Amino acid sequence: MRRTGWPHALLLIGASLLAACATAPNRAPPDAACAGPLAGIDARVARAGVRDADSAPVPGWPWLRVNRVLASFADEALTPAARAAWLAQLSALDADSRAVEMAALGAAPADPLGEACRARLIAATLTNDAAFAALRQRARVPDSYSTGARVLGLYPLAAHLAGRGVARLQAAHTPRAGVLPAPETRVYLPPRIHPALPASVELPRDALGLPHPNAATRRALLDAHAPVWLVDTASADDRPGAVHLDGVGNPRLDAVPTVYEYLSYTRFEGAVLLQLNYTLWFPARPPAHRFDVLAGRLDGLVWRVTLDVDGQPLLWDSIHPCGCYHLWFPGPRLTRQIRRDKSEPPWIGPTLTPGAPLAVQVAAGTHYIRAVGTLPDGLHGEHMSTRDYDELRRLPDASGGVRSLFGSDGLVQASARAERFLLWPLGVVAAIAAAAVWLR
Repeated sequence: MRRTGWPHALLLIGASLLAACATAPNRAPPDAACAGPLAGIDARVARAGVRDADSAPVPGWPWLRVNRVLASFADEALTPAARAAWLAQLSALDADSRAVEMAALGAAPADPLGEACRARLIAATLTNDAAFAALRQRARVPDSYSTGARVLGLYPLAAHLAGRGVARLQAAHTPRAGVLPAPETRVYLPPRIHPALPASVELPRDALGLPHPNAATRRALLDAHAPVWLVDTASADDRPGAVHLDGVGNPRLDAVPTVYEYLSYTRFEGAVLLQLNYTLWFPARPPAHRFDVLAGRLDGLVWRVTLDVDGQPLLWDSIHPCGCYHLWFPGPRLTRQIRRDKSEPPWIGPTLTPGAPLAVQVAAGTHYIRAVGTLPDGLHGEHMSTRDYDELRRLPDASGGVRSLFGSDGLVQASARAERFLLWPLGVVAAIAAAAVWLR
């Protein structure tokens, strides 16, 4: 995703003038035999509108992509081994995204560059100090905000009003400790009840410090920390399922209770920590009233467990796939501190204690988290199936091919909410695009 607005055009002009005076290259050393064909492939991807938004391209390095965790290493002093590991991770992100794009194009091979070419390009960049320095400057993930829209939308006032709304939301919907199932609550159990893990879990790490559990450890961790879901159910829109595409490419859910899983990383106090992610998808968020701007098709909830360096839970958090309603649940290893700046305060729920499987109670309709606690004795429910979250980037479509649930901007167009027309003063690019269409 990229920024829009005339202030950024001026910044780009200034940047180009400075680049003309610089001596460092602004792209990787040329290797026509390897990287040359990528320009044509990228053009095909752009025409078809199937660019994978899972990571960001690195300008000038068409065989590399970056995410925020890897971008955080760009300004740090790296050992030769860490440099090689960093480049290998950037290249692996590109190979993964290209596999998704090639599948959407119905083309082969999955990785048009190939392992041999990737190895050559990595070696050439590692031995070229000027090129590597330029790469470090460009390995950034653009944000999704527009300064121009914020100026036109009187951002300080809009942010103040939005902040008041956020404060009211947090006051009204902060989860309680301890779940209280009601008669309309459906219970969804993890597919596998894994025995408790040892007090310390040793995870192999690369030269960057990124933990890389093998398949068996990955499965054991995901099973051990999977929550039990207690979903208050008022309608079919409160029943989590597996995502499919209908005949015109819109997402639909089946009736099989499903949780989507994936791993991610974060950095904390000098260490790279492993995160376990569990996502539920619901058919919709139904309207609470006639003018409910938050209602719409397809809704979801993400539960995430951040593991400390010894593999034990450090904290838990949740968010909706819209990037909204981010809630933190600290563990006993963390201490709360009072913020003295004017930024939006984090939304913090009750402190949780590792041990027995956690139960997460979800409200009907809004799919807000109502409570988190240990599972009450004697509670039974349906066992969920698990799917890899990456499957959503390769869903079968009506034509016999595959396509991603997410557009090139990372959004699910079918899930658009009327709320977006109110958010453009905050500089949210997706909201600006929606407002532009509405004003035509």
